Amino acid sequence: MPVYGLVITLSDVQLTAEQSERVLPSLDRVFGPDATAEVATTGPYHLWRLTDTIQAPTMLEAAEAVIQKAREAREVAGIRPGQGVGFSYQLRDLTHPVELLLPAETSLG
Repeated sequence: MPVYGLVITLSDVQLTAEQSERVLPSLDRVFGPDATAEVATTGPYHLWRLTDTIQAPTMLEAAEAVIQKAREAREVAGIRPGQGVGFSYQLRDLTHPVELLLPAETSLG
């Protein structure tokens, strides 16, 4: 089964201090002990980075699993759906032998 590398970055743009304190424990609980979660403070905000791997038959199923886990982590942390949380993620097929980044000098246009 293919293995996908996952990196999620979050920021607490509109969270209360109490909600921010619950983010790291909720990530640990939902993503499990094999995931690595880090937190950094920059000015008045916190940034969290979660690194994990996901096994799934297809990349679409891996993305769906990430969405479900992110939804569950939001619920565990007590974050309402309308609250602004900076969220980005990268999902990479680790079984693919070629780095999929274009060299800097390559142009598509």
